[in-house]
Amino acid sequence: MLKITSYIPAIVCFVVAAAPAALADSPLTSTPFASVYQDVRIVRYTADRGVDRKVFEALSDPDVPNDVRAAIVNQIGWSNEPQANAKLYLDYIARSRKTQPSQLKLSILTAEELMALGYLLAMDNRFSIMEPIGGRGQVQQTNAISLMNAAERKAPDDFSVALIRGIIQGQMDFGEGADNWCTVYQDVNDVVQEFPGDNNMRTEAVDIIMEYMNEYQSYCTSR
Repeated sequence: MLKITSYIPAIVCFVVAAAPAALADSPLTSTPFASVYQDVRIVRYTADRGVDRKVFEALSDPDVPNDVRAAIVNQIGWSNEPQANAKLYLDYIARSRKTQPSQLKLSILTAEELMALGYLLAMDNRFSIMEPIGGRGQVQQTNAISLMNAAERKAPDDFSVALIRGIIQGQMDFGEGADNWCTVYQDVNDVVQEFPGDNNMRTEAVDIIMEYMNEYQSYCTSR
């Protein structure tokens, strides 16, 4: 939740106080679309067991559809306590290739791995989207947006990849203040309305995402 400290100018306090209640959260924390994938065994497993090797195997499995992959990460979610799920997953990717995380290059990761890693990292660092996992390697030094950009380059026709990237971009725009809240809406709505490929995410999941994002639409006409 947003906290208003005493040194914030009164005008900013007024803007935040006047915003719809839903805006007190953020794009990453207010789009729980995994709820409509509870019939998928691995999503249900993640809800029951949390993060383990089986979950990481599913995130890297090319036979797992990308909407389900996104739902797994969405189910893992965020925490008010420090978490490092992206680092744990990168460690798993490195072990599966019999190498060290510092030796991994973006070019050898699959679109599926890049998407899962980018979304996990955004959940870990939702207040600092531009912060990388950390380390000396190329992948370790890459932030969530750049990981999603790399995933999009490898899967340009995948709606789920584009939509998750839009949510993460919206999270970054959200953090820049109310002057950017129209862009939060546009980041996701443009994907939903204009993506040239097929929609490979469940309609109910998109509806959950857009129900929250639509709260920002009014900022596109009031400024």
